[in-house]
Amino acid sequence: MSLSNAEGESKEILVIRPGAIGDTLLAFPVLSALRAASPPARLTLVGNAQVLPLARWLGVADSVEDYADLRWSALFAENGIASAELQTRLRQAERVICWLADPEGCVRRNLAEAEVHMATVAPGRPPAGERKHVTAYLARTLGLAAELVAAEACCYRLPPAVLEQEPPLFCTAPLVVHPGSGSPAKCWPAARFAAVIEWAWEHGWPVLLLAGPADHEQLAAVVRALPPPQSHRIKVLFNLPLLRVAAQIQRARCYVGNDSGLSHLAGLLGVPTVVLFGPTDPAIWRPLGPAVVPLRAQPLDQLAVEVVVRHIEQLASAH
Repeated sequence: MSLSNAEGESKEILVIRPGAIGDTLLAFPVLSALRAASPPARLTLVGNAQVLPLARWLGVADSVEDYADLRWSALFAENGIASAELQTRLRQAERVICWLADPEGCVRRNLAEAEVHMATVAPGRPPAGERKHVTAYLARTLGLAAELVAAEACCYRLPPAVLEQEPPLFCTAPLVVHPGSGSPAKCWPAARFAAVIEWAWEHGWPVLLLAGPADHEQLAAVVRALPPPQSHRIKVLFNLPLLRVAAQIQRARCYVGNDSGLSHLAGLLGVPTVVLFGPTDPAIWRPLGPAVVPLRAQPLDQLAVEVVVRHIEQLASAH
């Protein structure tokens, strides 16, 4: 997969950032700061295919490529990069940034042998035991000031061209709820999410329920805990492309969810966002955005519905 603008004669900054949706989104503010610091250069993001269309439409990258393409496995080749085409591209780049695990030093060695002008190879997250936010850590690996990626400044909006392709689902702004995550241990109990949804209905708010391919059980549990739904009060979006989901999230009155990629997306889109943390540390993984409230309890099922509802109401009324 490759999407790009006209290349012209400008140099390329090549950023290779594999990982899940949230991992990729946490790099967006750093990429924006990098582009601002190097305006003549074209920035290419190589990463998670699900997130790449967002990177283009939000102006984070000039072009994008899928990290799953086999060409990028050459970075880890023990005998060096065999592709002359890739070697030339790397050598001609203004800068190559690889945020990935390289325990044997293969990537660093191969970039050096390809005579890359300026290379940064660093793990995609802070060292174990360092309670530094991932985005601030990524900025540090590039020598960028942490304030360039302050949470308050991290806000992106999809352009009308995208929103026009994805009409709103309700007449009024909904509460968007994502009850799943990449791990069951990171999920607030389904019955608690159902209670929040019923609270929203009592206040006249429609509800948009989101679920991805790993959220079958959690989604089913939430639906079972609800009274018979009415189509004007709730809609479910299951496993849609991320760009379409983003268009609906951007219209939300408020968003509530676990520590997941969609929660990071809601925060970055400037939506009032309540994020529920259990085993993961919000000091490291907190979604960025101008209106994000992280709530943490260990274990997560100790977090009361009343606390979550109070913060949803406060956020929604303030925005």
